[in-house]
Amino acid sequence: MSARHCIYGSVALALLGSSPVWAQPSAPCGDATRVSRSDTISSIAARCDTTEAAILRANPAVEGSDDLRVGRELKLTGSTNQPTTERLGSLAREAGSALSGMAQDLTSSVDNLLDKNPDLRQRLGGIGDRISSTNVDVSKAEVALAPGNGMVGTTVTVSAKGLPADTAVVIGGGAPRTAYEVLQQARTSADGTLQATVRVPDWSAGQERFVVTVAAEEAEWKVRSAPFQITGTKL
Repeated sequence: MSARHCIYGSVALALLGSSPVWAQPSAPCGDATRVSRSDTISSIAARCDTTEAAILRANPAVEGSDDLRVGRELKLTGSTNQPTTERLGSLAREAGSALSGMAQDLTSSVDNLLDKNPDLRQRLGGIGDRISSTNVDVSKAEVALAPGNGMVGTTVTVSAKGLPADTAVVIGGGAPRTAYEVLQQARTSADGTLQATVRVPDWSAGQERFVVTVAAEEAEWKVRSAPFQITGTKL
């Protein structure tokens, strides 16, 4: 074999690696998967041929199975992206620098520039709201259900307090320590309270307990109720 052929062969092996590309099995779920009803971190790990530890590393906001939301995408591989708060903070700083530069070029102030561009002011305000919402403390928030037990199909009053004021939220439900499914959308009042009614869904038949979760639509916080005890199914 000529030296030239040896060089070509070495380069080819370096590019392809020690084993042929076509011999490597692909992951069954790829880099991400959608959360399904009754999913747990364990069931997703088994379905996607990965480990619970890998899922938790790839999704820092997820601490347990009841943090999963049905329909949401769950990462299965690690990411080098910055956390949400850091990304938003960086974006806000970049936007502020850009505005200052524009204002100097136009021999105007940032406030004057924003006054002439209300849409831009609103968008920057939205970024600020999202940065604040990711740091919300809901450690003292409570969610109560009335009644606390009944059959599948029972209408339950959900009362919550200690939530962020005037905030869009979702009300979800599911079995304890499994993914929750959004039942309806709502908004907290000016004093951080919430009152709504939800129906224990038919798909909870066969379960013994049903937990209601109140979560922010965009931010990474959620509050759960004590379990509703299911006593049977209405005919």
